[in-house]
Amino acid sequence: MLKADRDQIMENLSEDDRKRFSEFIDYYRAKRKASSGGQMPAREMFEVVGDGLTDVARQAMEAVVQRDEMGPHAGDVPPDFNLKLIGSEDRVRLSSFKGQKPVALIFGSYT
Repeated sequence: MLKADRDQIMENLSEDDRKRFSEFIDYYRAKRKASSGGQMPAREMFEVVGDGLTDVARQAMEAVVQRDEMGPHAGDVPPDFNLKLIGSEDRVRLSSFKGQKPVALIFGSYT
């Protein structure tokens, strides 16, 4: 689901649905923080609180579940890739750091 789709769903929530959604997110974050290692899938939480929701609230919560399930998770091996070194034509592979100190990748704009 695209961010624009999630945004549209959130705009369609009634005041009561927004409150219920906010309660779900707060409950989800607290439970996730309390679980071992901070790993509690949103789908598991959704199954606990998903009954009795309006269709729009269910869509909003499902969007959170989908976002939680996509992308890498703790413990996943990242895909190997290479990047050009700043100020050089040399390239470096992520895998060349395996077994060494942890690697932090920072993406952003410095303009």
